[in-house]
Amino acid sequence: MDNAALAEALLTVAEALDFLEENPFKAKAYQKAARSIMEMGAPARDIIEHGDITTVAGIGSSIGSVLKTWVVDRDFSLLTDLKARLPHGYFEMIKVPGLGMKKLRTLHRELGLSSVDDLLAAIDDGRLAGLKGFSDKGIARMRRSVLDVIGYRGWYLLDAAWSWMETMIESLSDAGLSVLPTGVCRRGMEVIEGIELLCLDRDGAHDAVQSCLGDVPGGRFSRDGSSYSLHHPEKTPVKVWMEAEESLVPALFVTTGSPSHLEQALMLGERRGVRVSRQGVSHSGTVIPVKDEADIYALLGMPYLPPEVREGRDMEWKPGVDGMLGGLVTRGDLRGILHVHTSMSDGHAPLKDMVRAAKDRGYCWIGISDHSRNAYYAGGLSVKDLKRQGEEIDALNREDPGFTILKGIESDILPDGSLDYPDNILKQLDFVVASVHSHMDMDRDAMTERIVRAIRNPFTSMIGHPTGRLLLSRRPYEVDMDAVMEEAARQGVSLELNAHPMRLDLDWRLIPSFVSRGGRLAINPDAHTPDGLDDVRYGIVIARKGFLTSRACINCLDARTAKEALAARWS
Repeated sequence: MDNAALAEALLTVAEALDFLEENPFKAKAYQKAARSIMEMGAPARDIIEHGDITTVAGIGSSIGSVLKTWVVDRDFSLLTDLKARLPHGYFEMIKVPGLGMKKLRTLHRELGLSSVDDLLAAIDDGRLAGLKGFSDKGIARMRRSVLDVIGYRGWYLLDAAWSWMETMIESLSDAGLSVLPTGVCRRGMEVIEGIELLCLDRDGAHDAVQSCLGDVPGGRFSRDGSSYSLHHPEKTPVKVWMEAEESLVPALFVTTGSPSHLEQALMLGERRGVRVSRQGVSHSGTVIPVKDEADIYALLGMPYLPPEVREGRDMEWKPGVDGMLGGLVTRGDLRGILHVHTSMSDGHAPLKDMVRAAKDRGYCWIGISDHSRNAYYAGGLSVKDLKRQGEEIDALNREDPGFTILKGIESDILPDGSLDYPDNILKQLDFVVASVHSHMDMDRDAMTERIVRAIRNPFTSMIGHPTGRLLLSRRPYEVDMDAVMEEAARQGVSLELNAHPMRLDLDWRLIPSFVSRGGRLAINPDAHTPDGLDDVRYGIVIARKGFLTSRACINCLDARTAKEALAARWS
């Protein structure tokens, strides 16, 4: 288990203890231990196995023993027993926005509700009416949220799907199999319904696949002809297709692109006498051997299209698309990163650790932007705190002139569109990320005017997570993104592509429109831990889906140019 998995397990114990009202101090101890694990710069597993984890602040002997039981003994009985005492649908119910622990307990104890299906039935039957803490307006809003949660069933976030896919590929590869990812996972869609893998069919391959999939603890394995499926109650479903060597590349081509992309490719092939199927490629009836997908695109008269762009848009097939493809942003293009939190607000690591993590990853600069004072729930910085952080940044910049730390803030956009500090404070910063964090139920016109007003503020450098969506959790707020993009491009304000896997916001479908207006984006990890910096990998695949080039990406600038670009409107 890595640090994130250990922290998640500790938080699950804390949540269960809180819901069961067994020992509030014990629940808080588990929460504190989870924070300590998240803040560690080294793998906790190594210390648990070979040292004394109780030397880490916030982890006592009791929780230290639990961690050792999990990591060394692989004994999760504590977690299993606590989960068994929760309502069977608890972990789905807590996804309903506005349904906190207190309300969950009320619904379970007074109405016997144990799942979102129970909750929907109770709302429709009128059983929540008059219940303390539940207004008519709140119940109506809750019903919409419950329907959303039900609609999210069977879908998984990109990071969870990729993590499980990589685990399965590693397991199959260790068994001597040649395996390739395909389908929506290979394209890097924001949410995933299933993982598809292609496996080279050779002697012993079927037995090896059956052994690997059949040995997954808690998994349910099945076979259907030449394919194998694995279903796990907590993981993305996996399907493995067995392919002969001569059909592996054609099958990869056919199964990677979206249905509309494939349809366009087949139509283009027909006009050129090229037929592409899962079994192979032919030209005017003659079988054509292909060594990779680039060969297939060449037969179609097209440059190689990376998997992430194969979504069936007209722009994928336009003349001159090869000029765009060569400039698509890559991880190697990124010189620096913005929107990084520290333990001064709701981050889990001090400034020095976040800076060190950025250096270790090869960046040349970093932009620190903790929460502003209005975000009291996230430890927002007072003016005094902001000044103190700025002094610490100045000192670190003097220590290492070869690495630049930019002073910023993630300022709340207040309901009237103003920012969270007066101008004389904002002008002391290198950049300002302006974000909506409250009053998200405003109507479309009001929300649009709110964000447009923030864009017009001369101290706004960029708009953070522009639509406010939380994938598989919260809908975007009502806003006219066309108006927002138009004004941002006009004012020279960047838009964020928030790379956190729960956001991936700006939506990739909007990127071409914004860039065509002259707008620039920043791929920001919204990192709260050192490992959170690595979320840029999800932002990059989403950026590439939107045909974002390095020229239109703030991160690809050197420190001096980035600083000038971010402060251009008030410098």
